[in-house]
Amino acid sequence: MLFYNRSLRTRNSFEAGIYQLGGHAHFMSPQDVYVPSLPEDMVAYQTEAVSDVGRVLSRYGEAIAIRIFGDASKWVIGRGHRLIQEFARHATVPVLNMEDDMYHPFQALADAQAMRQAFPKLRGKKLVVSYAYSATLKPLAVAQSEVLIGTQMGMDVVLAHPNGFELEDDVLEAAKANADRYDGKLSILNSMKDALEGADIVYPKAWLPKNFFPPHNVSVDDTGTTAYQDKFKEWICTQELMDMTNKAKYMHCGPADRSREVTDDVVDNKDYSLYFEQAENRLHVQKAVMALVMGDRAPRRGRRRGCR
Repeated sequence: MLFYNRSLRTRNSFEAGIYQLGGHAHFMSPQDVYVPSLPEDMVAYQTEAVSDVGRVLSRYGEAIAIRIFGDASKWVIGRGHRLIQEFARHATVPVLNMEDDMYHPFQALADAQAMRQAFPKLRGKKLVVSYAYSATLKPLAVAQSEVLIGTQMGMDVVLAHPNGFELEDDVLEAAKANADRYDGKLSILNSMKDALEGADIVYPKAWLPKNFFPPHNVSVDDTGTTAYQDKFKEWICTQELMDMTNKAKYMHCGPADRSREVTDDVVDNKDYSLYFEQAENRLHVQKAVMALVMGDRAPRRGRRRGCR
């Protein structure tokens, strides 16, 4: 498990799941090893080529799991995802994406399970994936993965955000294709209030305004980003907004930015908040995927290899 970013839920759920399945997890961070890097990021005696690390780690274990976004990918949108793809290109064991700057697939699976537990039939249910204010930078990953899996489930997905917080074009195109294939819907609104009206599930989550970051901008504009985000502090999920929904379930990947993204009375509401169910489900879906991709692989110990 290679963590370029700190984690509570992801690290603990993966380590616990691996142990429960009878395996063992090796935790590594860039502070402990030469940093596996793309060619343009190589620095002598500080980094090591992903092409080498992927092949080496493949000889030590049955899978490689990676988490990278934000500072670790220099806030260049897509760079973290490209690094994971590079690992997958060279590794000879499964590579698991524990979140990058484009996608958070295990979170999406955990959320799909939580939604199915609340609504056994999701087709036609209204899922609102909405921007919510945060004073810190958050990647596009969760919002993009939720839009994709919601349309895969045949849901009526409404993406709500202020102007300037658009998702990546190829993700929206894929979501539209999902909606066509699975009899779902995808629409985009620029009002949180209008979007939440009649919703069955609401998912208010912060993400960055992409046009302030490469490759959509020549460099990272920290000052411009902060000033722009601060214009939208009213994008917060409150009980008043929840009252406009169809007795909706509240969802967030965690950690929720309390008093910015959502008020405490919403996130802690035992009647409709799925916040802690989502966190628990990370353990279950990750165990399922690991069993699928690693279950038929013989343990590394005891294997006999020819002399080389």
